[in-house]
Amino acid sequence: MADFVRDTRVEPTAESGRFTAALSPEWAVWGPNGGYVAAIALRAAMTASRLPRPASFHCHFLAVGDFAPVSVRVRSLGGGRRAESLRADVVQGDRALLTATVWMVDDALHGFEHEFAVAPDDSAPTALHGYPALKAHYVFQRDVDYI
Repeated sequence: MADFVRDTRVEPTAESGRFTAALSPEWAVWGPNGGYVAAIALRAAMTASRLPRPASFHCHFLAVGDFAPVSVRVRSLGGGRRAESLRADVVQGDRALLTATVWMVDDALHGFEHEFAVAPDDSAPTALHGYPALKAHYVFQRDVDYI
């Protein structure tokens, strides 16, 4: 039975910023599920980061992998005291499966505050004028030269 926490576990290697993981057949579609592989990249980035919380994650799926070990390379792209940009590449053999960027942030950052407005009380679509009625109210110039 699939266990997400166990199946996305990454193990650090002796080389800094490098991790290994095993792709489990429990997450099969036509190969390892893309979201599952993305979760492995995110876990590696979270393990490598000096900051505790992911704020964003963006990835490209490059190839379908096999149910076998993968290596994940994570490197810092920069940032500041309270935010860090990381890149994570998931590779199997010499084939890149996924590349991702992750923003990690300090827990003190809580993001934007949002105001949730109520939609205005507009006319129902059936009460609106159709194209033929609107066309009758406009004058179209056919012989205008646009230069």
